[in-house]
Amino acid sequence: MKKTYIFASLAAVAVLAGCSSEPDEYEVKEYTSIANPASVYCVQQGGELDTVTENELRVTYCAFSEEDRTEQWEYFRNAQEQKKVQQ
Repeated sequence: MKKTYIFASLAAVAVLAGCSSEPDEYEVKEYTSIANPASVYCVQQGGELDTVTENELRVTYCAFSEEDRTEQWEYFRNAQEQKKVQQ
């Protein structure tokens, strides 16, 4: 009788140990990239992206000429606000 309890206990422990394993690691084979909407808008409007370092920060400008350049997000937001006003 004692052997039966020991055997049943060992079997239960083995079953539970098998169920508690961690999942296998998986490989990421493909990444989805999402374009920056401000950058896309700048290029669609005929501008060029100009990325510079200012005060140890990377800043991207939308440049149409040497004299005419605006920070890309500022340009994008201004264009979106103008569209709302026109509607």
